Amino acid sequence: MLQSISWTEYLTAVAVILILYYLYVAVRYFQGDIKDLLGGKRKLSFRTALAVPGENGEPKIIEEQETHGAFEQAKDNEFAEVEHLIGRLKTAIADASRRKLIAQEFKQYLSMVLKEYPSVKYSPLRSSINELIISECQKYGAVTLREEEAELLWKEAV
Repeated sequence: MLQSISWTEYLTAVAVILILYYLYVAVRYFQGDIKDLLGGKRKLSFRTALAVPGENGEPKIIEEQETHGAFEQAKDNEFAEVEHLIGRLKTAIADASRRKLIAQEFKQYLSMVLKEYPSVKYSPLRSSINELIISECQKYGAVTLREEEAELLWKEAV
């Protein structure tokens, strides 16, 4: 009798039985959630881990369900801090250009500015900030920096 059943028939039957079982469990135990989800009253959310700046500037891992609005708050804080850093960098580069600092002093000055924003060091916006530094340096004709040199400014800011 078992020789007349092929492996494909067996696997198909097992797959159908599993689908029916999980449908039964979903309808039986999550009926209200499914109705809310299909009715548009609730959005589908997954449990994820987030990295937000901690007390000492190091990234701190938290779970989204622990603090429901932590992600939005961390994003808002990070963007506000990045905007403040951009303003500081623009004025610092303009000031350094006006004072005609030599390359080494200029890099130390920028490194000190970056040191004031340790959480931005781990931000995904860091490469954009590097591009801003390079373009502002070209704009004011201060010191010409390459991408590697802009990246080194962050390492010196530790």
